[in-house]
Amino acid sequence: MERKPNLNNNEEGKIESEEYGPLPGLDYQFFEYMQEGVTVYSVLRDESGKVVDLVITYANIAAYRQKKSLKKGLIGKSIKDLYGYEAVAIDLQKANEAVSTGRGVKYDVHFMPLDKYFSISAFSPKEEVYITLTIDITKQRKAEEEMQIERQKLMDIIEFLPDATFVIDENKRVIAWNKAIEEMTGTLKEDILGKGEYAYSIPFYGEKRPILIDLIFLSEKEMEDKYAYVKREGKTLFAEVFVSNLFGGKGAYISVKASPLYDCDGNLVGSIETVRDITELRKELCPK
Repeated sequence: MERKPNLNNNEEGKIESEEYGPLPGLDYQFFEYMQEGVTVYSVLRDESGKVVDLVITYANIAAYRQKKSLKKGLIGKSIKDLYGYEAVAIDLQKANEAVSTGRGVKYDVHFMPLDKYFSISAFSPKEEVYITLTIDITKQRKAEEEMQIERQKLMDIIEFLPDATFVIDENKRVIAWNKAIEEMTGTLKEDILGKGEYAYSIPFYGEKRPILIDLIFLSEKEMEDKYAYVKREGKTLFAEVFVSNLFGGKGAYISVKASPLYDCDGNLVGSIETVRDITELRKELCPK
């Protein structure tokens, strides 16, 4: 059977026609214009029956485009010969799983020869045949990596702020707890990171309860019931309160600031609270 992909003549890396052996009952014409890269393999095993290589018997247009930077000729080639064992080790592992169990598998993989990320769904319709459907998720992964880098930069900045600072996510789990707040409360970050259900209030008040960071979206009256002095500026809250548990039970007057955090689309993704010890300032302003 002769395959003639209908590619745009102006597209770089135009795919030449190849011949492939048909799989009975498989509609290759249907695969040809799918957005996912579809590749059909014959299975090579060792003496124990383990899958040790896969030989490509069919690849649709999308599959060629995903790998066009490598080699145009795919049909009849083994993936170890094409890409090297290290690059396909996970694929062979998943192929063994699918072929031995008869169940489909789904996984993400970093394809090192092209520095691309793919999401792969695979299945084995019969013992000696293996099929993969591949989606290029490189842009998504690169964006996630960049976001993670920026997030780490932010966490590094928070860590060395002079004011005691902590951050919670949209589910009210602690995701940052800096050195200054460790010193103020005596609670180490490793003992509180990831905890929710008002766990961040315990170092201050000895119990789980809403604190300023939780009151951002409450009414003025509800806030006034919790703090002697509280002020709102836009979405940011300011409060002053005496907390007896701080600094090993010595207690301190603190100035607190809490603000919501939003992503680029305006979705609420968390909140940040900073706490400043104003005990000495209060003594100067209000001497006995």
